[in-house]
Amino acid sequence: MKAAVIHGKNSITYEEVPEPPVKPNQVKVKIAYCGLCGTDPENLEGRFGLMPPEEYEKDRIIGHEACGVIAEIGSEVKNCKVGQRVAMNFRGSCGACYYCQNGMEHYCRNGRESTGSFAEYAVYPESAIYPIPDSLSFEEAAMLEPVSVAVHAVDRARVRTGSTIAILGAGPIGLLCLEVALKAGAARAMVSEPIAVKRELARRLGADLTVDPLNENIIEAGKKLTDGRGFDTVIDASGNIRAAKEAIYLADNCGTILWAAVYGKDAEIGVPPFLMYAKELTITSTFVSPYSFPRALNLLPKLELKPLITDIVPLKDIAKAFELHRSGKSIKILIKP
Repeated sequence: MKAAVIHGKNSITYEEVPEPPVKPNQVKVKIAYCGLCGTDPENLEGRFGLMPPEEYEKDRIIGHEACGVIAEIGSEVKNCKVGQRVAMNFRGSCGACYYCQNGMEHYCRNGRESTGSFAEYAVYPESAIYPIPDSLSFEEAAMLEPVSVAVHAVDRARVRTGSTIAILGAGPIGLLCLEVALKAGAARAMVSEPIAVKRELARRLGADLTVDPLNENIIEAGKKLTDGRGFDTVIDASGNIRAAKEAIYLADNCGTILWAAVYGKDAEIGVPPFLMYAKELTITSTFVSPYSFPRALNLLPKLELKPLITDIVPLKDIAKAFELHRSGKSIKILIKP
């Protein structure tokens, strides 16, 4: 099969590789689309904090926001069939370790990873497979994993009916958090984003106010929208350390600040403890999307997803996709094998 293979750091090539074998409890999927995640460039460049340094010296195939058609099933698979249209989680959980048995499947000690999906075929554990309806396009289905991230983020952010929310960063996760938060009942929303076309899309998707953080005072803008109080919930989806700190000052009394981005491994943010005391704030974070895929799948037909898909790039031109991402002008880039 053809795949995009990373060789060390900053080298990715389109080449022929063997198809991954299918174990008894696994499912092989012919990939229709795989989205480019913000962590993929970090992986390519050798700066993704969760990866041990020695892993960057190995040849590897990445890509995890995928959908497609089941091509083969293992002998122990019970709930899937060849020809099914599916979208996938990139990892399954064992269900038996301490974390799985205590509501933390995303920290499973025996997590069953998929093979990379920047390829014609990828293999997944059966527990990571989600059948999709015929009414849903493959382009929309490829958004399942990022939508699940937004669902988990909005859960963690404690968005309530009639509440106010600020979202910093209008990339795919920021915009999906906006849509999901509005579905969850948020009544007033501000989005901060330096790129004009992304601000415009945020307004189309329901933001009451958009601001340019490079040329406007987002604290003052937020106060005006919330009658001088600040926001019940503030989500930083930008990955920018300055924005992550500004989120603290955008929150109202008893507000929740959610850091919903991947930051540099050695980055630190100074948090004023007196402000935490005086305003009784909660700062929390989010990591992937445990227990969120079924609800995300229910939401897919209800969300505006196609406007977020700005580019579809053939797998053979994978390097172009990474260049587009670095430009900052694209929102969601899909790779098509």
